[in-house]
Amino acid sequence: MAPWDLVPAAAKGIKFAYDGKLVRMARYISWNYLWGGRQYGLQFHDQYFEPAPEVQEALRRLNLKEPWLFDQRKIRLSHAHTLALHGERLPKEKWTKWEDETWYLKPYLDEIEAEKKERANSSGIVPGYSLKQH
Repeated sequence: MAPWDLVPAAAKGIKFAYDGKLVRMARYISWNYLWGGRQYGLQFHDQYFEPAPEVQEALRRLNLKEPWLFDQRKIRLSHAHTLALHGERLPKEKWTKWEDETWYLKPYLDEIEAEKKERANSSGIVPGYSLKQH
């Protein structure tokens, strides 16, 4: 069995829209060899940009439903920023491992996308988190 066929234990319930063998292989190779966040102890969704309205809403929901995951994210980001500021990286044995990846925002982002589609198909009303905040 190839390493990309292994689903991280923490992410067993995560379903991807495209999950063929080639896509899984590309996800694994990208995560392990192209993405540098793991050298700072980050998980993949830690890099999601907060000003995006969908990400803000997903983080708000994460904080309401699973505040410990939200706090862990903030701690990882704080440590990563401190390391980057000092031009350092974690020792290789402390890098985030593929087996530890959780894709913790995916359920919330999927839920938000489903709500947006449902609203577009029914009433066409734009959800509040999509409106520009002043």
